[in-house]
Amino acid sequence: MDTIQRKHMIIEGVVQGVGFRPFVFQLARRHGLSGWVRNDSRGVTIEAEGEVGAL
Repeated sequence: MDTIQRKHMIIEGVVQGVGFRPFVFQLARRHGLSGWVRNDSRGVTIEAEGEVGAL
């Protein structure tokens, strides 16, 4: 069994209106990750959890 890890990421800049959140969502599903992604005042915040090799 691989080690489970959680990462918190902040992507700054102009990432709204370009399909970035749906892209991250699909990428996370493909790699078996769980978590969330949301827009905020800085850009996009991502919280992802899964096997170390998948992060």
